[in-house]
Amino acid sequence: MPQKNTQSLLRFKNAFAQLLIDRPLDRITVQDVVRTAEVNRSTFYRHFLDLDDFLDWLADNMLEEITQQFTITDQDLDFTGFYQYAMANQTLLEAFLGTQRWTSLVTQLQSFVTKRYTALLQQQASSIPPTIQATFLIGGHIALFNWRMQQPTRPSPSQMAQYHRALSQPR
Repeated sequence: MPQKNTQSLLRFKNAFAQLLIDRPLDRITVQDVVRTAEVNRSTFYRHFLDLDDFLDWLADNMLEEITQQFTITDQDLDFTGFYQYAMANQTLLEAFLGTQRWTSLVTQLQSFVTKRYTALLQQQASSIPPTIQATFLIGGHIALFNWRMQQPTRPSPSQMAQYHRALSQPR
């Protein structure tokens, strides 16, 4: 489905996040989404076939937004934007963590970031092949992100980016 950047899509996304605060993903219906978004049901079906189609779009949309947050500075990946995005979209990310959809999102995100890391690591001398080191680093990043999600008082995005940077340095 071609992506359309419309106000109704943003309203659906925000409504869905709002609904996730009060109930689990499997208890949310199209009717719940359109009511909360205050958008006609026909508008929802103009964009999506059903709730699963909406969730697929949402995962793709989030993946695109997340990958735009990674920047390369001075031969380093900066994760500040990612953690700012994660803080702003915390409810959605936590919901996807609890479903099978997260596995697909993580796999796609891993592939994107691994390519970025591999390109960076190829510029540095190491006895470890860049793809192996990149895969290892990404696994650590996922664990670090999951750790942050479990903290009652979460470190700020800039603090998390500092942790990421320090832990990601090739040794």
